[in-house]
Amino acid sequence: MLMSGGSFMRARIYGLLLAIILFISAVTLLFTGFSWLHFVNAVFTVSLILWCLGLFLYLFSDGAFSIMGHSFRRFHYVMAPKRIKETMKDDELYTSRDVTIRNEKYMLTLPLIVTSFVCGALALIISYLMV
Repeated sequence: MLMSGGSFMRARIYGLLLAIILFISAVTLLFTGFSWLHFVNAVFTVSLILWCLGLFLYLFSDGAFSIMGHSFRRFHYVMAPKRIKETMKDDELYTSRDVTIRNEKYMLTLPLIVTSFVCGALALIISYLMV
């Protein structure tokens, strides 16, 4: 059974992210010492950082910061003095009432969240089994 082009690419992304997590964890062993506990801690730390990065990408791609930016621009326009407001009157960025919400999907977001969450969960389980 051969993989289609999309699923093969998706599998490569998941594999690449797993390799990145393991590589960075192995590099940190050079600084902390070679032990199983240090490796599990490094995997958890790298996974947690990448999980936060993936969640940030998810928020950014769904337009959460577009709404916030629009609100700050509107507030700045409303609170500006008259002389400054006159210069901003022709700028549609400040006077527009409709919000354009970013709706871009990044190919890396879901694999980053899933891979880092699974690696972090496995690191937690292994660390509790070691005690």
